[in-house]
Amino acid sequence: MPAYAKDPRRSARVGGREDQEKGAIRASREGGPLTSWLMALIVLAMGGGFTFAVWEELMSGRQPLLWLLLVCPFAGVLLAVRAMTVTVRYFRFGRPVLCLKSVPCPLGGTLSGIIEFPGLRLPPFRSAELELHERHLLHRSTGRNSRKSQMETVWKVRVPIQLPPGGNRLAVTIPVPGDGKPTEATGAYRVAWRILLRAATEGVDMVVAFNVPVGTGPGGDPGQTKATIEATAARQFQEEGEKALMARLGREGLTLCRQSAGLELRVLPLGLRRLGFGIASLFLLCLPLGYWVTVLQLQQSLGRWVGFAVLATLAALVSIPTLTKFFRVQAGRHGLRVVRHVFGIRSVWQIPYDSIESIRAHSNMSGSDANGTVFYYDLIVAWRENGSGRTVRLGLGITDKALALALAHTLRQSGEKPQ
Repeated sequence: MPAYAKDPRRSARVGGREDQEKGAIRASREGGPLTSWLMALIVLAMGGGFTFAVWEELMSGRQPLLWLLLVCPFAGVLLAVRAMTVTVRYFRFGRPVLCLKSVPCPLGGTLSGIIEFPGLRLPPFRSAELELHERHLLHRSTGRNSRKSQMETVWKVRVPIQLPPGGNRLAVTIPVPGDGKPTEATGAYRVAWRILLRAATEGVDMVVAFNVPVGTGPGGDPGQTKATIEATAARQFQEEGEKALMARLGREGLTLCRQSAGLELRVLPLGLRRLGFGIASLFLLCLPLGYWVTVLQLQQSLGRWVGFAVLATLAALVSIPTLTKFFRVQAGRHGLRVVRHVFGIRSVWQIPYDSIESIRAHSNMSGSDANGTVFYYDLIVAWRENGSGRTVRLGLGITDKALALALAHTLRQSGEKPQ
């Protein structure tokens, strides 16, 4: 047993350069309580101060754009709620230590080790997942003569794991792709690898991250690519069984159930399943309502208010599908029946299994959280009809590509199984 596991005072100091070279890595402080509270207080102070300073101008109605300042105190409240969650999580789970078996892990190899929670006994968990992120320093142009550099996730994979109740140690194993890039700590093309442990339990869930070294040493398998790792993870989801797949999709806000005619997938609008998308869509929908009410009430500066109202209405039209588009996919004996509703408009596709060319997972939308970039995956069904190719996109918004691939295989193979 490592020395830091026996001595809690030693565990408070582990994680320095010497320990990292030996494979002992403490959980990342990025997005910790101090940083979270600092950001929340800054945004609250700025939003509250600006709102107080221009309150009389807001009430006069002469500057309609000033109403956008109300976003700042609202964002500050959300950041304060998140800071409270991060604080509770920190005091509940502390800063665990990851002890790697080999340092650095070779590309194409397997990253394995033990996560220690010194001085703690883990509560029972409903589910647990391990993620591996490849993060690059990306440079984006933000203006004519300005650039923004930020570490962002370019690839990740998620695998389910079992967390035994009680105890304070957890063995972890996850494959590293051979077509990734080795860790580069400095320079303009910085690369970092991160392990993320997520576990659902009563109260605040556990989320801890570790920055791990990955190199180009011997022992790696070049044939172990990102695509093969994703395919293997998808097979693991399928091998868990149909009920386990239904439960995992349920945590993504999707409903997969077995009916007498076959499998049925129900997909609610993204704005009703993802809090951030819902808040943004509601804001865009409410903004033009306020502008048009002001246009009807005011007699001065009417032209300016009408212009703002028209622009806000156009922006709201873009957000309507986020709150109104939902799908129902029925996988019967002979084919897929896809029903889509958008703002009351119903579209239906009947797709025989023998005409399907592919069902693939694709992401054209991403977001971010405290631990990096979040990709949202949809399914694109391609088939042949009357000699021509057709496609339909199912807006699922799944945050795990392997899970989306497992769903695609399940839907396509539904016709091969006895109903």
